[in-house]
Amino acid sequence: MGDEKNRLMWLGLYRTRHFVVGGMTILQVNGREVATGSTKVYMEELNMEKLRFISRVQIPEDSKVLLGLSFMVADQLLQFKANILGVQANVKKRRYTYLVEFIIENDSDRQSLLTFVNKIQLANKQKKLRSVTQIAVEVE
Repeated sequence: MGDEKNRLMWLGLYRTRHFVVGGMTILQVNGREVATGSTKVYMEELNMEKLRFISRVQIPEDSKVLLGLSFMVADQLLQFKANILGVQANVKKRRYTYLVEFIIENDSDRQSLLTFVNKIQLANKQKKLRSVTQIAVEVE
């Protein structure tokens, strides 16, 4: 039962044609604020609730981590907070795929998320993703 619920959690996301490149920073670990630098993330799927991305950074699974995510879309910096729902590790390639859930605290957060999802989906559908954001064909 638990495996089925975990598998279903990763479904229902909109896949982009190429990776959308953004930034990630760790804001809190187990409720304590931390200051970390930003690292690249490669988003591959999203919806209005969740986002799936690949990173080279391994975050301990047993820690409660608050992430800060940022993406430049149509010359607008969009920033989000998110909690980690799950991780799939490929230790050999040093690639970690994270499924995160957006934290929406107010209407401004909701509007930024709506703008982000709509612009990414529309540009992806029109095959113009490169013109609105930074993309990558593969993870660096």
